[in-house]
Amino acid sequence: MSKSKVTSLALLRGIAVLAVCFCHFGKPVAAGNVLPGMFQWFSDNGKYGVHIFFVISGFVIPFSLWRAEYSINDYLPFLYKRLLRLHPPYLVALAITLIISAGSYYSRHLPNPETPMTILKSLFYAHAPADNPVFWTLRVEAEYYIFIGLFFILLTKHKNLALCVGIPIFLLLGQSPLINYIGFFNYATFFFIGMVGFLIYNSTGKVFLEWGILIGLLLFSMWFYEIGGTLVSAVTVFIILFFRRVVNPIYEHPGEISYSIYLLHFPVGTKMINLLQRFTAPAYYWVLFILALIVCYLLGWLYWKYIETPAARWSNNVKYGKSKTTFKNYSLKS
Repeated sequence: MSKSKVTSLALLRGIAVLAVCFCHFGKPVAAGNVLPGMFQWFSDNGKYGVHIFFVISGFVIPFSLWRAEYSINDYLPFLYKRLLRLHPPYLVALAITLIISAGSYYSRHLPNPETPMTILKSLFYAHAPADNPVFWTLRVEAEYYIFIGLFFILLTKHKNLALCVGIPIFLLLGQSPLINYIGFFNYATFFFIGMVGFLIYNSTGKVFLEWGILIGLLLFSMWFYEIGGTLVSAVTVFIILFFRRVVNPIYEHPGEISYSIYLLHFPVGTKMINLLQRFTAPAYYWVLFILALIVCYLLGWLYWKYIETPAARWSNNVKYGKSKTTFKNYSLKS
């Protein structure tokens, strides 16, 4: 199979978004009396779906830049293309979140934590509303795009320098107070795992150094971060590198609409579970979990069709590089 088709990406994105949904829907359902341990496990470990997204982004953005024959002169068009692809769906989801949360606080006679200033900050990823905390990852991804548009040149033109000097420097920055200001540094390890995976996947020669760096990144992650995140990241990059079978479109569909599901699932799914729990016996909380998944999946599909797809078309009109590419950027936000 051609290296231009990475068959596992949509499948992995689908798994990642479902894991995140399981995380957020599992917590309130764990208060029931049917399989509470299982739902608590979902709540505790579903968060690692975000690590899958970060590793995929680390792999696929350099891959798409390489296919487009990207140069530093394409930096601004690249960022503009990503902005058109990701920001309009985000803004609509932000508006939906604020409307749902305002109605919720009003009905409960509680003060709304969002202010004009926090809303203004949210427009630029500088604040995640209390009723959609997953938006914090969008800021990390945006910072990553700013970074990779520059680092890609070093990664491809001076690979050894990037691997042996550049990556260690940024890993050290990830252990500094800078993480309080630039979230990307705190998660750079996982993006780098994907980047090194890209170099291995795309190489036609010996890759001893790349494999050594990849193993080093996984060990670094295990030492400084959670073991669960490390294991998930390792499995993700190994699937990308070695899984070459054709995936049934049915299994790809959740990954295709994963951005839309990701944007909406928290304010819609968790609010729905919390509301219906008032009228549901604890023995049937598990039904609410399944119902939230179904509703969020259907809404995610509609959102993908009518909001995300038009944004993708706008993005596709922005061209950069020496070649035209139709490769789908299977990152968190594509």
